[in-house]
Amino acid sequence: MEYIVTGNEMKLLDDTTSQVFLVPSVVLMEQAAAGVVRELVACFDKSKEFAVICGRGNNAGDGIAIARLLNQAGYRCMVYYAFGTDEAGSELFELQKNIYARYGFKVVSDIECVCKSDVIIDALFGTGLKRAIEGSLADVISAVNKANAYRVAVDVPSGVDSDKGHVMGCTFKADFTYTFSYKKTGLLLWPGCDYCGLVKVVPIGIDDHSFCGNLPSVRALDESDLKKLDNRPAHSNKGTFGKLLVIAGSRNMAGAAVLSAKAAYKSGAGLVKIITPECNRSIIQCALPEALLCTDIASAKALETELEWADAVVIGPGLSKSDNAKMLVETVLKTAEIPLVIDADALNIISDNMTLLNEHKMPVIVTPHLGEMSRLMKKSIADIQEDIIGVAGEFAGLYNVTCVLKDFRTIIAAADGEKFINLSGNCGMATAGSGDVLSGIVGGLLVQWRDTKKAAAYGAFIHGLAGDMVFDNTGSYGMIASDIIDGLDKVWIKVEKKWQLTESEQI
Repeated sequence: MEYIVTGNEMKLLDDTTSQVFLVPSVVLMEQAAAGVVRELVACFDKSKEFAVICGRGNNAGDGIAIARLLNQAGYRCMVYYAFGTDEAGSELFELQKNIYARYGFKVVSDIECVCKSDVIIDALFGTGLKRAIEGSLADVISAVNKANAYRVAVDVPSGVDSDKGHVMGCTFKADFTYTFSYKKTGLLLWPGCDYCGLVKVVPIGIDDHSFCGNLPSVRALDESDLKKLDNRPAHSNKGTFGKLLVIAGSRNMAGAAVLSAKAAYKSGAGLVKIITPECNRSIIQCALPEALLCTDIASAKALETELEWADAVVIGPGLSKSDNAKMLVETVLKTAEIPLVIDADALNIISDNMTLLNEHKMPVIVTPHLGEMSRLMKKSIADIQEDIIGVAGEFAGLYNVTCVLKDFRTIIAAADGEKFINLSGNCGMATAGSGDVLSGIVGGLLVQWRDTKKAAAYGAFIHGLAGDMVFDNTGSYGMIASDIIDGLDKVWIKVEKKWQLTESEQI
């Protein structure tokens, strides 16, 4: 698991490292520059010519130090001062500029010289940018973006908001971004992520100690977290792993129920029962004979009996907004005494009567895509994308739920304020039924763990990882939702191999 920080949090880390742990800022800058140079030397040979475009802040200081170290390592590197050399900059910028001048390394004043380089390094603004890049600086960035060169960003591409991923005017288009100590949220969110290229974290001597106990609210799971999952006990039966009720499907929408229920089974649920209209019976029994089936629930009382059987509920995939569907949603929210996953049409029903979401007695996970969240929050999709992490957190706190807000980067926000950015997955997963699979995975994990935050965070990560596992077989054009379910087998094989490795290591 890794922490994801904002620009302000990174500044605080810089400050605490220097003030609390007494590491001078210039030492951190030198280590940052040395780390970037190590990466560059590993990628490019000495036949390549480098150019660094510098602003006048600490990011520019990093860039000048990078240029000096490249020259000292036998590479050819020039520096271009975008603001000229007369205007004073930050204290560290002035220090690095003077050191560079003492060595007599190359400085150019013509952007055309920069554009003829093989590798152009952006050290204009970093995380400190507060307004759109316009005028002569925009001309500089536009010129280097057109150059036939590799483009490298130091910490954050200039023009990308390091917190929310906004693109602020003319923006440096990087092939590689070497960011310091921790990934920044803006590097991961759209559209800023489209300007970052390959993002790699460079350690500079700042670590978790510098949080001084005030950990950032945003994290991301990675494959090492799969090792933390508990091994399934050998002495078990289907009841050991929970009974999940999937309320899904309507006429001509049987597939949503199948995908959700099958994903739940493939995520380890012991028993899955589908509540759906009678017209879907033969389709579901052929597609998923393992599922229990209950059709044509027409009263709240009949549904309450089924809820007593279950350990958790998934409701919404392909449900429609019929009167019967509304009765099912209202009954579940008002009477269920088990955890819930609310998806798709159930969310659309709730969006017409938001007081329903205050009815739940037990923990709830909601899994809206941007359109559904727009209806729930009465905000435009553009406004949500403006601050997707903030909106997910706001909704989670407002309704005391765990919110899985689905987008290019899915955001998981818990009511306690903790958030996750999901980094797994690929564009092939933008296909019909992918959300139904996610609801089934989350439900399958929830029925086993009874922990909404854990089920939501791991569910989103495993969903994306399953898509990644089958990408080589399908490509992005050929992937369909059932392929993602097939990928779950590969995920769990990988998990169990990690368990076996852990056990052998312990021996």
